[in-house]
Amino acid sequence: MNRESFAQYLAFLDDLGAALEELTGIEQEKTRFVREDDLDGLNECMKKEQALSMTLRSYDQKRTAMLAGLGLEGVPLRKLPAHAPDEQSRERAVKTMERLTRRYELFRGAMEVARDTLECNLHQIEKAIRAEDPERAAQTGYPGAPVDLPPQMKTDFRA
Repeated sequence: MNRESFAQYLAFLDDLGAALEELTGIEQEKTRFVREDDLDGLNECMKKEQALSMTLRSYDQKRTAMLAGLGLEGVPLRKLPAHAPDEQSRERAVKTMERLTRRYELFRGAMEVARDTLECNLHQIEKAIRAEDPERAAQTGYPGAPVDLPPQMKTDFRA
């Protein structure tokens, strides 16, 4: 295996980690906007999130191609250091792997908080709608379903 190609792959993983950090920040903003009932801010976060998810798809394609070029298809991240061409590369691979794993865990945590906060607020909105007009809520076919929300209460959810 070529040491330079392996180093390029590790640099790629660092770039991927930076994208995850950016996504973590967006998830944290999203949580804040949900708590503040700021639908415009939430919508902007979701647009950023959607754009970044497209970037992550291209990262995944690049990762697949790079792994194929290194002859490491199917090798999980945790086993990457064992495939390093030399000791120096192995040490760098361990640090890169740990950094990427930590960034991913932070992202997952932020994503779960944002999702839980959003679900909780949606439940509160549905509850308020049912309390305001129980007959209309009952006509929707399932309990708690919002019908014809006012424009300021609508947003475009894309997961």
